Amino acid sequence: MDKILQKIIASGLMLVMVIVMIGVVTYAWLTYSIAPEVHGIQVSLAGSNTILIAPNQTQISNGKIYHYPGKFSRSLNFNEYEQYDYLNAIDGLYPVSTANGLHWFVPGYYGVDDKAVINGMAVAGDIKPIDEFYLDSKLEYANLTESNSAKQGNYVFLDFWVVSPSTDYYLRVAQGDETEGSFVIEMLQPAESESGKYELVETLGSVSSSVRVGFLVNSDTILDDTVMYYAESKNYISAYTSLRGNYQEIGGNILELSQSEFTIYEPNGDLHPYGTNGDYYETRPIAWGEDGIFLADIRDNLTVQLTNNWYEGVNSKYYIQEAFQTATLGKNYSSLSAVEDDFYKRYLQGNLSAYVDKGTFITSTAMLYNAMVEEKVSQSVMEIIEQSGATEDVTIVHLEKNIPQRIRMFIWIEGQDSDCASGFDNVSFALGLELAGSQIDDKTRKSD
Repeated sequence: MDKILQKIIASGLMLVMVIVMIGVVTYAWLTYSIAPEVHGIQVSLAGSNTILIAPNQTQISNGKIYHYPGKFSRSLNFNEYEQYDYLNAIDGLYPVSTANGLHWFVPGYYGVDDKAVINGMAVAGDIKPIDEFYLDSKLEYANLTESNSAKQGNYVFLDFWVVSPSTDYYLRVAQGDETEGSFVIEMLQPAESESGKYELVETLGSVSSSVRVGFLVNSDTILDDTVMYYAESKNYISAYTSLRGNYQEIGGNILELSQSEFTIYEPNGDLHPYGTNGDYYETRPIAWGEDGIFLADIRDNLTVQLTNNWYEGVNSKYYIQEAFQTATLGKNYSSLSAVEDDFYKRYLQGNLSAYVDKGTFITSTAMLYNAMVEEKVSQSVMEIIEQSGATEDVTIVHLEKNIPQRIRMFIWIEGQDSDCASGFDNVSFALGLELAGSQIDDKTRKSD
């Protein structure tokens, strides 16, 4: 593994997303309502030009949507592109479940008119059995805004492009360093003390324990007129004569193409609600098969990271709390939301990674699952299991030199996570993401 890690390139894909989340009382799955406001989504690549990223551009012709890369660069801020404005209007993340990024399962709840309630077999508001969940295979519950949200399920997705101009690479989720890296962490919220001063305080919620990020990759070559439209665009690069990645549109059917790959990033794998950590509990998301729905084993496409924490400074304060004191000193605000905006948006500009101590990754997901006893790995085993800066046996995609790959990324609350339980939360969370490449040679090459 040391040789592999030496090849993990310092150029990474950094995504920072801070979302205000308001809790809603539920009965089985923990339901979160997320305010439409998004503090900022930032993507940046550091180091050399080994891996480049581009926003997704579209061209509509005769009712068909064509997708191709925008300008490739080492850095990308989604807020600079109007095609991603919908991320600022998302109504909320409500728990759903998926094992492959294609079939999404939305929970159902008993109503007063249901026979089970009338017959005394259930209580109105109770969650229904999973075989009565709604199967969403057309992205119906994706990117819902306040005006159209069904309030039962909601997940987010966005598309972007990645290319390796120098050589073939495998792409992985990576821990990163002090300035960049992958993490999910609950935000500290501004509060006003009795003396009238502002401070950042912990909310001690549970959202960090059940957030998931998934990467859906279809590596089929795009054979329609997409390359023609790309060639006509102002950001066209002549070396990129082929494009890969075909995906369904919202409301459309799953494309009957070659099998897609879906990699799930599970942050804070040993963190449990309200600040406790230790054991790792197996997640069994819902899947669809010929015989109906079932709880899937996802060990082959799961990468697990241990707990992320805020860096501690002096006097039992976090570094970010010290920065907050500097940023707000002598200022007057009309509301706590104004304090939050001023600090996270204008002062930090969404750059939270430097304040987060990123957890290491379990080196081998297979090793983690081999150590599992009765659907969990004990804290004592978690402390000695091999850890590193990235998971060795799970990768997102094999990037071939000079062939741009479109990737669809999802963000959701996994309802089948053991930590997604009844409760009430009023928290925010930050999501950071770094994708790093490792070279493909005879020792690390895998079958595609």
